[in-house]
Amino acid sequence: MQTDLVIVTYNSASYIQRCLDAIRTYTPSDYAIIVVDNGSTDGTMEYLQSFPDIKLIQNGRNKGFASAVNLGIVNGSSETIVIMNPDVFVTKDWLPPLIDALWRDEQTAVVAPKLINSSNQLVGVGTNMDWTSPYFLCPNEPGILEETRECLAVNGACFLLKRKLLDNLGLLDEHYFHYFEETDYCFNAIYCGYKILFCPDSTIYHEYYPNPEREEAIKQYWVHSEARFNRKWSYQGNGIVAKNA
Repeated sequence: MQTDLVIVTYNSASYIQRCLDAIRTYTPSDYAIIVVDNGSTDGTMEYLQSFPDIKLIQNGRNKGFASAVNLGIVNGSSETIVIMNPDVFVTKDWLPPLIDALWRDEQTAVVAPKLINSSNQLVGVGTNMDWTSPYFLCPNEPGILEETRECLAVNGACFLLKRKLLDNLGLLDEHYFHYFEETDYCFNAIYCGYKILFCPDSTIYHEYYPNPEREEAIKQYWVHSEARFNRKWSYQGNGIVAKNA
């Protein structure tokens, strides 16, 4: 089954090479790489242009994560779609367990892997139905979170979608410039009767660390997106309620 790997870049020169190297080393051959660049000025574009096998889409300016992801999705054709950050680094046998988990059940809409950082700490394991994120920044040790489980939402650094469900669920909400896009998509999927899965049989590296230089901008993105999310959705533990956005 061919897979579209959709990657959004924005001044990603410091890590996109490692991201692509890992994909080419550890991914089965039947895949297409689609990169949407949000107006990089650090050499990212020049580097990507050297690869004729990459479908490169240039936005020219930063239109936000959701908008860029959607552009990548509609420019692909594969039934399985993987949304990836440029600072995630896949590992051996990462993709088959995710595809199997996604397609095993018709009601599964989203699947995400276990995300760890270079210190072997857990940074993405799915959000529990009580909004908690179990073992966040704890060591990734044997016996911890080894079972596939249903979640309320997943980390947007890497997750899989089904193209055939786009007619039912739509694309990502482009009112989110940064943050909450994936949570919104997960809530909509659950509201429509689908399931979200965390699949620990696949492990991917993703760094998580504070960045003081971007702290204020990140805070503003978060505040704006959280307000948007809270206008759309309510969750009391016994179900998701859609509100007017």
